[in-house]
Amino acid sequence: MLLNKVREDLDFKNFNSQDLNLFFKNKSFPLKTLLKNKVFSDITLGDFVIKLANKKSELKKAQALRYSVFYKEKKAKPTFSKKMMRLDYDKTDKFADHLIVIDKKRKGIKNKIVGTYRLIRGDVALSFGGFYTSSEFDLTNILNSYQHKQILELGRSCVHKDYRNGTIMKLLWKAIAEYIKLYDIKVLLGCASFPGTNIQEYSKELSYLRSNFSLPEKLSVKSLFNNNYPAYNEGNINESDLRTFANLPPLIKGYIRVGGRVSDSFFIDYDFNTIDLCIVVQTVNIDEKYKNKFLN
Repeated sequence: MLLNKVREDLDFKNFNSQDLNLFFKNKSFPLKTLLKNKVFSDITLGDFVIKLANKKSELKKAQALRYSVFYKEKKAKPTFSKKMMRLDYDKTDKFADHLIVIDKKRKGIKNKIVGTYRLIRGDVALSFGGFYTSSEFDLTNILNSYQHKQILELGRSCVHKDYRNGTIMKLLWKAIAEYIKLYDIKVLLGCASFPGTNIQEYSKELSYLRSNFSLPEKLSVKSLFNNNYPAYNEGNINESDLRTFANLPPLIKGYIRVGGRVSDSFFIDYDFNTIDLCIVVQTVNIDEKYKNKFLN
């Protein structure tokens, strides 16, 4: 009965027998060899090492951190199998690159990974099943404007609750900048979220973002979710802009600061208990301050 329940949750039609054997043997999706991989060098700063996960054990620990943040803290709804293994995973993990930050001096805890970001290059996504963001938004205009190899999807960003003073996210972005240069990435995309699913709670913030930071028409991205909610209030557009910006979720603020733009429409992810926007950053438009800090 237990095995049948796990089978239902995992949707095994997407896996072959070898994948399944590895899954149950390692309790984690196997890392696959990616197309046209280049050498990404580890970065060591003080007690921290920033690197790409290159072992199943590292991926599993990154998935365990994601589970603790998304499901235990933010109240996402795990499937039975995820709850049983206490891992956040999906089919995209198998072909993505996973940036991890390791605290070498973290004592008494086996999992020394304190931050992670999932990176999916467009040429890899094309070969292995598409971007995660494509499950929520129509990316046609992005795909028509850039070659697949020029696109990088960012996702599953999280930092351990004991390390949220900004340092770990800066280290992750330092590594992302190196990755951008290594693969000559021209555009970044991904989902960034408001907590919960009550649209009206964020009417002012959504109106502010739509008015001030919408994507240009040629790069416009539409949600696959039917946005029939009266979430956008024109009367909120110019009211207390600085205060409204300050109230935005940290990840959305971070993307906006570097030059990001957002989709006009939103996607409600009931499983993750979030209201998602698609964020797009053209690397040529990254704010000069951040270019000097990370990209030069």
